Amino acid sequence: MSKFVKLITFSMMFMSSAFALDANTVFNNQKKSAFPDTCEMKMKTTVTLPGMASQTVNSSVISAGPDKSITTIESSMMNMKMIQNNGRMKVIDLKSGQTLPAQNMPRQNPADVTSQMGEASDYKAPVRSGSLWKLVPKDASRPTLFYSESAKRIVKMNTVVNGSSAEIALEYCDASCTLPGTLKKTEITTTLPSGEKSTVVMEIVSARARHILPAKMFDIE
Repeated sequence: MSKFVKLITFSMMFMSSAFALDANTVFNNQKKSAFPDTCEMKMKTTVTLPGMASQTVNSSVISAGPDKSITTIESSMMNMKMIQNNGRMKVIDLKSGQTLPAQNMPRQNPADVTSQMGEASDYKAPVRSGSLWKLVPKDASRPTLFYSESAKRIVKMNTVVNGSSAEIALEYCDASCTLPGTLKKTEITTTLPSGEKSTVVMEIVSARARHILPAKMFDIE
């Protein structure tokens, strides 16, 4: 190999490493998209299944710290409230007034997509994929992530749900929002074994930080 070729090869390797993206940078920026622990948000979710009319569900979530929340769900088929408090949840049917006994349940928030991603250590080094950076998980149970360097956010995830491949597109709020940089919209497109596709679109209609909320709001006894 000539000295000239060696020089070109070394320069290309240097430039590639100099402009490489670190997985820690990706996850540190993604953390900035998280909603405040004490927060109130309203969401609209539209589900479209093959051969069926779209169904829309309106919901709201009031959270007080990482372990307490009240989720209200309204649709043509249900009207219910779920109160979560330190790993336990009580469900109230707002149509009948019936209350189900509290049970142990993990914390749930449909707007919390970052928790599905894991941590930087769960992924191999990012590689270029067109205009995005691709992060391949070390464990297949994690989604493959696609990061936009200009948006400083993960804008797409590919994963497998019950044997079907799913692509999740993520959009974030701009400076005009009350909470800039937080999640604005997710669109999940699932390709079924039959080749047909279903979509779930969740939009954050509004979100704002709240101050300390009274503990009695989250009473499940």
